[in-house]
Amino acid sequence: MSASANLLPLVKKSLLIPEAETFADLEIIALIDSALALVKSTGVGDASLESKEVSTLVVIYAKTFFGFHNDGSVKELPQAFYFLLKQLALSKGS
Repeated sequence: MSASANLLPLVKKSLLIPEAETFADLEIIALIDSALALVKSTGVGDASLESKEVSTLVVIYAKTFFGFHNDGSVKELPQAFYFLLKQLALSKGS
């Protein structure tokens, strides 16, 4: 199973979407893949993608960008995300 498939139930739970519901799976998987690509771009290897730290970053990323709001607001990741990403890059990056 891929890392994004393994993280799907966790992210759905954090978004308060029942695991049996599949209406948003494509969007959620795209967000998970985007978050994992961002993590990998810092030098974190594939072996670390199953870590608790990466799961936390993926959840923050997905909760920030999930859904569509037509009010024109710009969504930004919280500063804590970047702090955790830097910490992860330093501890598990190559």
